Amino acid sequence: MPTTTIPTIDLSSFATGRPLPSDEALAVAEQIDAALRDVGFVTVTGHGLTDEVKNALFDQMRTFFALPAEEKERIAIGKSAYHRGYVGFATETLEGALGGDEDAVGEVLAGDMKETIDTGTEHGPDHPEVLAGTPLHGPNQLPDLPGFREAWSAYREAVVETALRMQRGLAMALGLDPEFFESQPGETMYHLRMIHYPPMDRLTPEPGQLGCGAHTDYGTLTVLADDGVGGLQVRQRSGEWVDVLVPDGHLVVNLGDLMSIWTNDRWVSNPHRVVNPPNQDRYSVPLFVTPPFHLRIETLPTCLDPDGTSRHEPLVSGPYLLARFDGTHSYRNSLLDEHNRAAAG
Repeated sequence: MPTTTIPTIDLSSFATGRPLPSDEALAVAEQIDAALRDVGFVTVTGHGLTDEVKNALFDQMRTFFALPAEEKERIAIGKSAYHRGYVGFATETLEGALGGDEDAVGEVLAGDMKETIDTGTEHGPDHPEVLAGTPLHGPNQLPDLPGFREAWSAYREAVVETALRMQRGLAMALGLDPEFFESQPGETMYHLRMIHYPPMDRLTPEPGQLGCGAHTDYGTLTVLADDGVGGLQVRQRSGEWVDVLVPDGHLVVNLGDLMSIWTNDRWVSNPHRVVNPPNQDRYSVPLFVTPPFHLRIETLPTCLDPDGTSRHEPLVSGPYLLARFDGTHSYRNSLLDEHNRAAAG
C-alpha cells in the first residue's frame, strides 16, 4: 500500500481571541484552499490540544475498553434516546456509506471491527431543544470511572477550539466572514467519538471486513487524534488507496459531505477507512462537526457553477444526519422496525 504525507496547516493564527482577518491568517487560508481542492484531508499544528489533555483521555479509554463486555453494555447506545453511549463490535457498518458516491458503493459487508463510545454536547432537561423533543439533543452516557468525565470534558473543550480555528480558516478561504460557520442560527452539533480497534491477529474477520469500512464523513469537518499506531487510509481522487502518515503532535482534519454541498464540490470529501494493525490495539478520537439541526444547507452563492446552478439539492442538517445514522447503526434499524410495527397497528 502506498504511503502519503498530507499537507500540514498551522492553525494558530485563527485562535479564539486573535483579531481576524490578519495578513498571516489570509496567507494560511490560501494554503487551506489549495490543499482542500486536491484532497479533503490535512494535518494541523497550532491546534490548541496539549499532549497532557490528549493522553489523559486516551488512558481513560484504554481502561474502559478493557472492561468485560457486560460492564460496557451498561451504557449501550440503544439505551439512549439521543444516540449516546457504547457501540459494540460489528454493530455499525460504514462500508458503502459514501454520501451519494454511487460509483464507489460496494457490497455491504459485516459490521466494523471496532467498539466506540459516542457522545455529544451535554444538554440538560431544560434546554430548549430537549424541551422541543429535537433528536440528538440530551444527556450523555459516560463510563462510571474515576476521572473519566473530567478527562472527556477537558479534551472536548480543547478540540472544539481546534474545530473553531479550522472553521475560521475555511470561511476566510471562501472569502466569507471569519465567523460565518460558527455564527449560523442554532447550536452547532459536536459529536465526540472514542474508538478502540483491537489487533487483527485477535480477530476472525469475514473477507474484506475492516476496522472501519470505506465511508465519507457526514457533517462539515472532522478533527481526529490517534495514538500513532497507524491504520488510516484515504482514497485519492485517482481512486488509489494510500496509508496516511500523521506526525507526532499533529491532528488530522478532514471534510464531510455537508461541506462538499456548501462549496459545490470545490472541496472534496474523501472516502477513507481504517485497517486494524496486526499486533497492537489502536485508539482514536474523532470530533464530528455538523451544522445546527434545523439549518438548511445549500450551495454558497460564491460557489455556484458559472451558470448559477448547484450540483446538489438543498437539505436540512439534522434529518440528513439521522438518515445517515439509520443506514449504518444496527440499533437504529431495530428502533425503525419497532416504529413501523407500531404505526401499522
